[in-house]
Amino acid sequence: MLDIELQKLGLQEHEAKVYLACLELGHASVTQISKTAGLNRTTGYDVLERLTKYGIVSRTGVKKKTYIVESPAKLKMFLKDKKRVYEKRIQMLDDLLPELGSIFKTDLKPVIKFAEGRKEMEKLYLGVLESKSTVYSILNLQGYAEIFDEMGTFQTTERTKRKIKEKVLAFKNETAEEWHAKTYKKSKGKQLYTDYRWLDIKKTYTTAGEVNIFDDRVIGILSSPKENVAFEIKSQSFTNFLKVIFEIAWSASKPIGKKVKKKKK
Repeated sequence: MLDIELQKLGLQEHEAKVYLACLELGHASVTQISKTAGLNRTTGYDVLERLTKYGIVSRTGVKKKTYIVESPAKLKMFLKDKKRVYEKRIQMLDDLLPELGSIFKTDLKPVIKFAEGRKEMEKLYLGVLESKSTVYSILNLQGYAEIFDEMGTFQTTERTKRKIKEKVLAFKNETAEEWHAKTYKKSKGKQLYTDYRWLDIKKTYTTAGEVNIFDDRVIGILSSPKENVAFEIKSQSFTNFLKVIFEIAWSASKPIGKKVKKKKK
């Protein structure tokens, strides 16, 4: 079918049908051409105007327009014009590629955000409430709970309402024990969706804050005076890597309130 071959050359379906009708009729009115092409007059008129711009059909008359088909050789000029347009677009794309590449998001290229100032830090941190999976949390409440107590309480309450589970590895210290007792001891609901285990680390580390690992995101708050910043890293590969490490640490940690049985000799 000639109309199919013309479509392969770059004409649209209706354009191919109208062009073949023009070739058959030589010169004719919009009504005649549309009827021959099997289209309504409005569609036929729109297509003829496009073919005129392509240079493969000419138009005569003012009140009563007549369309005259050009030699089929003009199709070659039409294709050459399209080629020049696409070559220009390719050049424009080459110029844009560096900028487009800089914002291209893939699993291989993490997307990193930073937030400073209390309000912006809290806004980024509360992205945890969007989690569709269990949140893995590592935190040192000493030097953190004292500053962000209200935010942590809100997150815990709201997360419980949304039935988002959290597994917490917390540095064991006086601040952590007090905060845990205050937040969870009298709330069975919160206990249901939050599972704490202590990291009983003897060595002193200068850490303060929290890191949350969930879905394809890692959200953290660093609350030491010199840092005081929140960050988010979005990368499925990186998040999966941290989940593996978390699970290893989790299996080696002590459940709160449970004594570890000593093995019999």
